[in-house]
Parts: sequence; structure tokens; C-alpha cells
Amino acid sequence: MIDTLMLNLATDFHFLRPDWFYALIPAVLLFILVKRRQQQGSSWEQSIDASLLPYLLALPTQTGSRRLLNLLLVGWLLAIIALAGPVWLKTPQPVHEREDALVIILDLSRSMYAIDIKPNRLVRAQRKLQDLLTLRKEGVTALIAYAGDAHTVSPLTDDANTISEMIPAVTPEIMPAPGSQLAPALDLAVQLFTDAGVASGRILLLTDEIRDIAESQSIARRHRAAYPISVMSVGTAAGAPIDGSKILRDGGYLKDLQGNLIIPRVNLSAMQDFAQVAGGRYSPMTLTDEDLAYLLAPDKLAPDAFRELERDFDVWFEEGPWLVLLLLPLAALCFRRGWLWTLPLLMILPHEQAEASLWDDLWATRDQQAQQALTEGDAAAAANLFKDETWRAAARYRSEDYAGAASDYAQQISKTAGVEQSASADDAYNLGNSLARLGEYEDAIKAYEQALAQNPNDADAAANKQLVEDILQQQQQDQESSEDGEDQESEDESSDQDSKPGDPNDQEQSDGEQSSDEDGEPQDDESTEAEQQQPSDQDQQAKDAKLAEEDTQPLDDEERQALENWLRKVPDDPGGLLRRKFEMQYSDRLRQGRSNNNGNQSNW
Repeated sequence: MIDTLMLNLATDFHFLRPDWFYALIPAVLLFILVKRRQQQGSSWEQSIDASLLPYLLALPTQTGSRRLLNLLLVGWLLAIIALAGPVWLKTPQPVHEREDALVIILDLSRSMYAIDIKPNRLVRAQRKLQDLLTLRKEGVTALIAYAGDAHTVSPLTDDANTISEMIPAVTPEIMPAPGSQLAPALDLAVQLFTDAGVASGRILLLTDEIRDIAESQSIARRHRAAYPISVMSVGTAAGAPIDGSKILRDGGYLKDLQGNLIIPRVNLSAMQDFAQVAGGRYSPMTLTDEDLAYLLAPDKLAPDAFRELERDFDVWFEEGPWLVLLLLPLAALCFRRGWLWTLPLLMILPHEQAEASLWDDLWATRDQQAQQALTEGDAAAAANLFKDETWRAAARYRSEDYAGAASDYAQQISKTAGVEQSASADDAYNLGNSLARLGEYEDAIKAYEQALAQNPNDADAAANKQLVEDILQQQQQDQESSEDGEDQESEDESSDQDSKPGDPNDQEQSDGEQSSDEDGEPQDDESTEAEQQQPSDQDQQAKDAKLAEEDTQPLDDEERQALENWLRKVPDDPGGLLRRKFEMQYSDRLRQGRSNNNGNQSNW
């Protein structure tokens, strides 16, 4: 226990509000001034001999005044230390969030391409969803898309950014069955609440028409107490043609089987009646956020509920209030002597965290200084300050010191091997990234393989491994092409050299050879082949040495930028992924007889 306390004091002791130590300056100045005045004494003391002073003057006792002055200085010092907030221990604090579960149901029928509101209903609905997710600061949110059947785009999550990034890919083209059936979407929303253990939540419907009104109202009535449904209509009562540029091969406007132009119109009163039956609210879509503010307004009669998240954060436990106990006797003494003006020093306690000053090691640990530098964007300084190896490696990576980062991650892997599998997998993944930045692709692939061996579900490691393998393969192909080109160039040069006139000796030798041919004397073909092979081998060795030298050279700016683009590029097609996922789900439901699209009167 004592060893742990001493270790915490040595490593984590600091002050939360060190600016309060500036208040010691007036205390020191006041103490020096009073001391000097006491030493100088009065004018009589300077004029009368010291041996006669006790008999001529009634001198006050200096001991009591000095004692009170010292007590005042000690009290001032204790008060400043308490206000500065000495800490060395952290206490975990649970994180609570307002329990607000919302499932958004988005209509993806083809009628959402109607152009009565510009540019069309779908784009306006997507923009409204983005605004909604921006306003969602607390709670969990899910997104369901429906047309001829309903599918979950995202289950209940507190990460609104994930849903926001998927919204542009949510279009009618990804839906396997055309049409507009709301009932399956309502059942799916209730299922999401049930699976997440949410006893009460809200449903927001964005649509331009409810065609299966009877079945949808039946579901809404059953669950209106626990899961009320609010409706936002998209479009106008006048309607407009459906833009078929994205759903028809030849473009144009969508028509029915008889060739008539389809003009979907919004039945505002029907939607308002449905929202009333479902226990929610209704609002047409507006250009401002007034519609969202109205539809998502909290119920004032319902008490606010909070849930404890599966994570917590540590807060520093202040030890300064204990010093107040030492100040109580001093305060009582000052009150007795009439020094009540010292008490306000004990009452001035800040209510907010003051920003730590830059008094470096005196007021903050090295890791805390490094974290501050990293927050301010100075990754190089943070790398020099961090004592924690994991954070130091991350700071070096951000400062583009990839060699240092790779060294730190390698050390972390050796330390955590067989102890912390998840930590070792993360370090291996980060090691692979560092090696890839250095151009050491083969070692990077090995690091990614090590990360995947410990965590096969690491999609990032798998994606980066594939990218590095592609880069390595491309480089090998470029090298082979370069070698072929150099061989061809060498052959061309040899051919040119044979056709060019050489020096006189070469010309004489050529004439001699020609004479031999004319005389009918045979040439030594094997000797000639050997002579030709020798320079060819030398050329090959020179080329190999050149390639090896090129491989060891650092990447230039253009190659490094290309590599960075490769590493940042994630082959992601959310629309295609969702489309294939929905198609598989729809096929399974058809085989199981749980999905029937025959009830649709239209496919738009």
C-alpha cells in the first residue's frame, strides 16, 4: 500500500490549477516588507541607546507579532496549495447518457425520385437525415430502409457518424424488391428495440405515401405506448413525375404499364391521421430544423432516463480539501486577533478546471506535457516527451518518424507477446503501417499477418495487407517491365554498334574476318559465343546491382504520396455492400416464406 502510494506520488503528482501559485508573490513581498520594518524600529529606537530603551519606552513584545506573522504566512501558503489542487490518484467515474432510442425509417420506393421538390424527394430526405444526426448529441439511433421489403441499414448505435457516412449510399437502387410496404419496416423497428433491450423508444418515419395503411395502423396501435411513431412527409400534394434517369435504362420519366405518366401525390391528411393513431406527431418537411425540433421534442410528462455506458473515464481525486482542516485553527486564531480578512482566502475555491500552465516538470508529468503537445499538433515534441512507449510510438508515427515508430511497436510486441493478445495485435497492425510507410513491404505484410493471426476479424489489417501486397506486386511488375526494356535497349545498342564504323584496328579485324570468309575458312563459333556471353553476364550483374541500389533508396515525395494514397484508400463501396446484403436477406426470406411482395399494387 505504501509502495503504491509512493510510486503514484513519484510519477503522477501534479497540480490541477498551478496558476494559483502566483498568489504567493504578494505574500512573500508582504512578509519581507514587515520584516524590514520590524528590524528598522521606530525613530526613538534609532536615537536612544539600546540599554536605556526599556526604562524610557514601553516597547511592545516582538515575539507575539512575529509569531502571528509566521502563522499568517503559513496559512496563506496552505490556502494556495489547497486552491492549486494537488492530485496523484485517479478514480474511475461511470459515464451516463440520456436514454433516448430512435429508429429512423426511410422510404426508398421509386416515388422518392419525384421532382416536386428540388432536386428530388430522396435528396431532400437524405439532407434532412444528415441534419437530424447532427442534432443527435445523446442516445442511440438506428436506420431502416424499406421499399417492397424492409432492411436494417444500421442497428441501434450511439455513433451517429457511422450512419451519416452511409446515407449517400442509401438509394432505391440498393433495394432488392420495388414497391412500398411500411408494415415490415415497423415490425423490424420493434425487433431492433427488443433485441437491444430498450423498453421504450421512438420511431421517425420519412415517407411520401403509406400504401399498406390498414396493416401499418394495426402494428402502430399495438406498440404506440412503448414506441410511438412520428411522421415527416416528403413531397407535395400536387406531386410531380418520377425522374427515371437512375432506374430506367433509357432515362426519362417513369410510366405505368399503359404508358401513362406516373405522378405520385402526397396525402397529407392520411399521414397526419396515421401519426395520431401511432401516438406520435406529424410535420411536413421544411427547409429549417423546425420540423425536427417539433417531431423530436422530448415528452415533458415523461421523466428523463439515463443509462450507464459500458465505459468510464478517470478523474483526478483532489487532496487539497484536507489542507482546510489545518487552516481551521489558524482561522480561529486570526478571528480572535481581529484578522478576519484572511478568511476569504479559504472561501475562494474555483468551480471550473483552470487550464494548466506550462511550468513543465514542476506542475505536470512528462506524459501530460506530451499529451498537451500532441493535442496542439506538435507530434515531434510529444514523441520526445512521452515516457509511455505506446503513446511515444503513436507520436512518432504522427510526426512521420516511421523508423522510430516501427522500433517502438516492435519492442511493444516483444513485451506483450503471450500476455495481452489484443494489445499485441494492435501493435502488430501499427508496426505494419510504419513498415509500409518506410517502403519495407515484405516486413509490413508479415506484421499484418501477425496481427490477423491474433485477431482474424481485424478488417483494417486485412485491407492494409491487401493494399501493400498490391503495391509490392505492382513494383515487381514495373521492375520486370524495366528489365525487359533494358534488355531490348541493350540489344538495340549492340545492333547499332555492329553497324557503326569502329576504330582502324576494328576495321582491319573486320576486314580480316571478311577475308577469312571469302577464303572459305571456318570461324570458331564457340569462341565467339563465349566472348559474347561474358559481357552479357557482366551487364546482367550491373543491372542487378542497379536494381538493388534502387530498392534501398528512400522513396521520393511523389512515391511517398502515392504510397500514402494507397494506404489511405479503403476499397469501400457501401452501396454495393448494402445491395448484396439486402439481396441475400430478401432471398432467404422468400425461401422461408417470410416475405411476400404480391400485395403491392405498383412497383414505384
